[in-house]
Amino acid sequence: MIDRILEIMQNKNLSPSQFADEIGIQRSGISHLISGRNKPSLEFIMKVLKRFPDIKPEWLLYGELTEEKLEIKPEGTPVEKQKSLFDEPEIGDPADQKKIIRTLKKERNEKRIEKIVVFYQDRTFREYEPD
Repeated sequence: MIDRILEIMQNKNLSPSQFADEIGIQRSGISHLISGRNKPSLEFIMKVLKRFPDIKPEWLLYGELTEEKLEIKPEGTPVEKQKSLFDEPEIGDPADQKKIIRTLKKERNEKRIEKIVVFYQDRTFREYEPD
């Protein structure tokens, strides 16, 4: 990952101290990362991705890209909103939505109580079954 951090600094024309200032960490922190003394923390990675939204997380973390090379967008270029893990899934047309809702209701209604068992302190129990 250090080589990718160095590549970001090179593409953005930033010295290590300027890079540290840009992402809001201590200058010694970036020095320790580059020298190999420390490994990047999750907080560090999040700061890089927040400050440079054009950097793809897959590339920063794993060095993988779907494109052939890293695309650095100029400052101020709008970045496409990435889907969150918590975004609603896209279901499609209303007929599909109704079918999914019916299936979920059916599954929920199929669960029936078979037996209730109550245990007492004297180690006895009583079973209750629906009529």
